Formats: sequence, C-alpha cells, structure tokens
Amino acid sequence: MELRDRVARGFLAGVSGGVLMNILSYLSYLLGVSQLRFVDWPAIIITGHTPNNTLETVFALLVQLIFVGFLGVIFAYLISNLINSSNHLFKGVLFGFISWFAIYAFTFLADVSKLTPLDMGTALTDFAGAVVFGLTLAQVLFQLDNRQGLE
Repeated sequence: MELRDRVARGFLAGVSGGVLMNILSYLSYLLGVSQLRFVDWPAIIITGHTPNNTLETVFALLVQLIFVGFLGVIFAYLISNLINSSNHLFKGVLFGFISWFAIYAFTFLADVSKLTPLDMGTALTDFAGAVVFGLTLAQVLFQLDNRQGLE
C-alpha cells in the first residue's frame, strides 16, 4: 500500500483506531459492563442478529473495520490542513465523539430495534471506544503524515 496516498494513510489510521476500540469493547463485554460489542452493530444491521458463529463474527468485524477505515479517510481529508497543529489529539477525540453521536442518532431515528434502547454500560463503553478511536486515529495519521514528510 502506497502511504504517500492520503486515502491509504487515513484508512490505515482508521483501522488502527478500530482495532483498539474493538479490543476495549470486547473486554467490556467479557466483564459484563456492556451488552453489545462494536462487532455486533454491523452484524445486526446486515443480518438482523448478533453473530452466531465464527464466520459471522469475522465478517461483521471486517465490515466494521472497513467502516472505521472509511471514517479515517473522512478525518484525513476534513482535517488535512489542521492535523499538524498541537491540537491533533483534541481534533481526533472530537471527531470520534461526533461519529459516535451521529451513529447513535441514526440508529435511533432509523429505529433499529436491536440497537435501541441501549443500557448505560454499553453506551459508556461505546463512548470510551469512540474516544480511543479518535485518539488513535489522530495520532497514527499524524505519525504517518510526519513519516512521509507531509507536516
């Protein structure tokens, strides 16, 4: 993958953030804090239910990582002129929060029954995941940009 391409750098940064947010989500689920994992969201949207086997889980995870990779591309282009400031982590957190809130709003407005309403543990875990996603996205993109000499 050519990292001089802004799409590739944004996608890689988004997937990096997505991996960490999925780890947080899975740990929270295992500890009984949340009732849904991030991987459950695309599974419910695509199949109408949470994953029942390994194939469904892997497929849903792949879809979710492609989605957060796409969010990374959006971030890379929207913030391309601003990311090099000392506030890149704040911008990442803000982007993660806005993405989280917009996705929650959309599922509420679309009345996706298995995704609304959510318990507070799941909502807090997803909020924390959005913050982790935004921080990781911003930092990885910042480092990739600097490595390419695109400060």
